[in-house]
Amino acid sequence: MYLSKLELNLKNRKVQQDLSNAHSLHQTIMQGFPDEQRDKARADWHILFRHEPDSAILLVQSMAQASPSWERLPLDYLANYDLKPIDTLLEQLQVGRVLQFRIKANPSKRSKETGKTVAFTSTEDRLLWLERQALRSGFEVLQVDTIPIPDIYGRKAKASAPIKIISVLFQGALKITDTELFRQALQQGIGRGRAYGCGLLSVAKLSS
Repeated sequence: MYLSKLELNLKNRKVQQDLSNAHSLHQTIMQGFPDEQRDKARADWHILFRHEPDSAILLVQSMAQASPSWERLPLDYLANYDLKPIDTLLEQLQVGRVLQFRIKANPSKRSKETGKTVAFTSTEDRLLWLERQALRSGFEVLQVDTIPIPDIYGRKAKASAPIKIISVLFQGALKITDTELFRQALQQGIGRGRAYGCGLLSVAKLSS
């Protein structure tokens, strides 16, 4: 598994366009990966990304069979980048380990009446959603801050319906309760909106 830390060139017109259109950003990121005719390349390779709020940093995670080549992105799109394998992290996971975490998420549910996705907007409902996700993802939330961030917008084409994903940033501390489920959550992401910058679960050692 690879983690890329991309520093965007905020003066670049294409970067400005992508940051205002989640679908366009998704397409640009996919340019960094192998040219293969796949219907669901992002899902197959578990490509997840997150634009860190109020920064020029874009994190991109992918499976080992999809090593990115960021030189393929448009000219001057990046100011800098760092690419590193993170398989060692997966090998060090164990039940009971406590880690810092951060995730931009789309807390939501599917309405049984309409079949449409309904976002949770209250802090209480969002925290309950996170607890449910944690239960099925092999971890327990020990401490969490809920940080308001701008919602995600985009459009696939001029004539298509606009994309709007209500999102929130969770960060805090967690404890691993099931190694295999937790590994899957790290690899595949959590919740909806993964094609547009939600779902990437980032973890790190607790700061002393």
